[in-house]
Amino acid sequence: MIRPVGSNPTLSAKFDMRMWMVNPEILCNQHLLGEHAELHKHLWCWRKKHRIDKRIAGNAIEPSSYKDRHDALEAEMKRRGMKPKSPIEQPDFSYLSKEQIEFKVDVSASLSELTRRCSDCSERAMVTD
Repeated sequence: MIRPVGSNPTLSAKFDMRMWMVNPEILCNQHLLGEHAELHKHLWCWRKKHRIDKRIAGNAIEPSSYKDRHDALEAEMKRRGMKPKSPIEQPDFSYLSKEQIEFKVDVSASLSELTRRCSDCSERAMVTD
């Protein structure tokens, strides 16, 4: 188990995040902006070498795709007329195990959960298929 010195597991559990990894066109504006903001908000976690085992167990993070996912979300934001101006660097996940770095979100399970939670995303998913 990877835990940085002085980490607080309740703090990191409190500030959970999710990378849906579905086609960004499916995301309603709220989920699109929310996921984008979470990628930025959690950069400090990775700089402090926070654990990600709960996020992996929850099918919520794909470390190797962090920057690419951010860029895909920003491209969709621009397509919708939004004006994001927040570049991001791929975080240094070298403190994680190879299995954690290479973990891939189960997109089918993620889409199922997203469409269960959000009727707007569910409608968008039907149109995008």
